[in-house]
Amino acid sequence: MGKVSKTVQINVGSASVVGTLLAIIYVVQAVLSRDTTGYDVFTFLGGFGFTAAVVLLYWYWLTRHQIELTFKTVFFWAVVFRLIGVWGEPILEDDYFRYLLDACLFVTYGSPYGIAPESLFLTNDLTPECNAMLTGVNNPHLATIYAPFLQYVFLLSHLISPVNLDLLQFIIVLFDLSIIYVLSKLAPARLVLLYAWCPLVIKEFAFTAHPDVMGVALLLAALYARKSGQTALGCILVAVACCSKVFAVAALPYFLFRQRFRYWLLVAATVSVMYLPFLLQQQNTDLFILAQFAKTWLFNAPVFYLMAELLTDQIARYVSFSLFFLCYCFYFVRYQISNRLTDIPRMDWIFGVLLLLSPVLNAWYLVWVLPFAVIWPSVWAWTASVVITLSYIVGLHLPQTDLYDYQVSPYAQMAQILCIGIALIIDYRLRRFKIKVSSRPEQFNPIQKKPDN
Repeated sequence: MGKVSKTVQINVGSASVVGTLLAIIYVVQAVLSRDTTGYDVFTFLGGFGFTAAVVLLYWYWLTRHQIELTFKTVFFWAVVFRLIGVWGEPILEDDYFRYLLDACLFVTYGSPYGIAPESLFLTNDLTPECNAMLTGVNNPHLATIYAPFLQYVFLLSHLISPVNLDLLQFIIVLFDLSIIYVLSKLAPARLVLLYAWCPLVIKEFAFTAHPDVMGVALLLAALYARKSGQTALGCILVAVACCSKVFAVAALPYFLFRQRFRYWLLVAATVSVMYLPFLLQQQNTDLFILAQFAKTWLFNAPVFYLMAELLTDQIARYVSFSLFFLCYCFYFVRYQISNRLTDIPRMDWIFGVLLLLSPVLNAWYLVWVLPFAVIWPSVWAWTASVVITLSYIVGLHLPQTDLYDYQVSPYAQMAQILCIGIALIIDYRLRRFKIKVSSRPEQFNPIQKKPDN
């Protein structure tokens, strides 16, 4: 009995030491982010790389020694890190101007859609606080691309406190924390730590307030509801997820295939409720700009660049979509003929292939993979969570360069594809991590070892 107590005491100390070290690093990053002189990209990458190394090495130590943490420990530090991020400012990103402006347009004109910010430069009915957002919006010639559910969240934040980035960051963090909570129902806390303490997640959502995490939270909750036999709730949640980000549509067939008509109707009704206020105003919604985005946008996509070189840009887009569709259908059929249709589908594979073939790969898109890489741990996913930050090495962040503003350094792209490629080879050789936890979430038993506090 004394031996167990000693082990628990050592583990409590290790979690406290690592958590405190990470908190100090995030405080430093928050202070730097608030510096009006700017945050140098290589300073960021150095701090981020060190933080990621600390988290992954600590996780490896816990795994190697089969030490289990309590969810309370993991969640406590996850909250601390995110609150520090909320106190900080967005790092190397300016997308938040658009979120705050969208809320201003919603309040002022009844809808954020169909209004290009550049049309408001000379005259508008916005408040002075909202006008300040106009100067920071990127691509001002385009109307907003953000889906209805996100717009409702932006509006809610604005109604509580207008043009308040801290509040919006806090709301986004609540969605992020809900992902951690659901993951605790599907995997041991030691694995949940990978997401809960992931530096990429903290940077992109607590610091930078990207809203993708809302769609992921809704999708994961929908999948958990479906797994728990709450089909109707799952259908509602996945429909709202689809109204948050188009990526979630990839999960929709798993909810509706072979289901009764009432569930199809429930999804259609939920989507209609989300879009109806804008359609009644005869406004173009996010889908209009999304279609333009799909035809022309290009960023940090090494695989797509190669296809575009061999073919043309437009043909490469068709080929990319076709390859994804074939891979998707192959897995979908394989899943349907299995005997475990209540299992959560391998969304890490689905979103992984989607991002690999996509002509646009922003760092925050990886959040669509990472929660599922907790349920099914892989080397490639967590390697990608580190090297994807190299996409911030763009012309805009380099003092002297021939690169365009949003052109990623070719060396950064090669490093990403090389590291992820090596990780995929390792996964193929190992097949799966040699850890004592079932790869099937429904077989997880949370009471496995004497936990850490």
